[in-house]
Amino acid sequence: MAAGVSSRMKSSKSNTNISKDQIKQSNSKAKGFIEVGKKNETIIYHIIKNSLIADINEFYIILSQDSLKFQNYLNKIAKELSVDIKFAFQDFYGSSKPLGTADAIFQTMNQFPELKKIRFLICNSDNLYSPKAIKTLKDEYLYNSMIGYDFRCLEYKEEKISSFSILEIKNDFLSKIIEKPDRETLKNYYTEKYVSMNIFSFIGEQVYKYLANCEINEERGEKEIATAIQNMINDGKGSVKVFKICEHVPDLTLKDDIILINKFLDKN
Repeated sequence: MAAGVSSRMKSSKSNTNISKDQIKQSNSKAKGFIEVGKKNETIIYHIIKNSLIADINEFYIILSQDSLKFQNYLNKIAKELSVDIKFAFQDFYGSSKPLGTADAIFQTMNQFPELKKIRFLICNSDNLYSPKAIKTLKDEYLYNSMIGYDFRCLEYKEEKISSFSILEIKNDFLSKIIEKPDRETLKNYYTEKYVSMNIFSFIGEQVYKYLANCEINEERGEKEIATAIQNMINDGKGSVKVFKICEHVPDLTLKDDIILINKFLDKN
């Protein structure tokens, strides 16, 4: 998913430890296309490379309509890495920002109807997921599935947890997903806090109607994957298996995150 407008990144304060070029990119590009690390490769490039390690070589990149520069870049990457990249375009319905992640997947499935009949993985373009996480979902064939990250292993400050979805897991299956929990909700999840970082495997025929009928979150004005998943679970139409993983996932939300990702890539 790479159609976001990166409003938080663009509005965040710059840091003197970030190069002038990276500041310029962070003010003008979608987050997945910001060049990071010593080799100046984008987050999307790293996600595709990690997916290749997991034996995935076909990709659907969800872009905004005005993304010709990114399309040209991705065509170059496709040739370099010998992968198949198809472009989907998220209609903003006349708004200045997209209608959310559930809407992005829904529009992509309409543009590529084969996705309604097969299983596919979905992830953000601004989180650097490991080959292990990607392969774990790829290898699960029976159920819709997702990664539940142990928050203690993510190496984030405690206050950042409110920007994720908290997961309630029973016998390795998702029973409840709470998008951007408030403090009162978090009190109920003591030491073990498993969160979503938006990497899933979906069975197209099971999830499609829940994406299509996903209601708009009144507070955020978006159709969210978490809402569609919860509705599907409530209806008993598709179980979601949760694979618990303990590892750091570099996340690109604010300009200061560029520093952390640079350090992570330079070490690995």
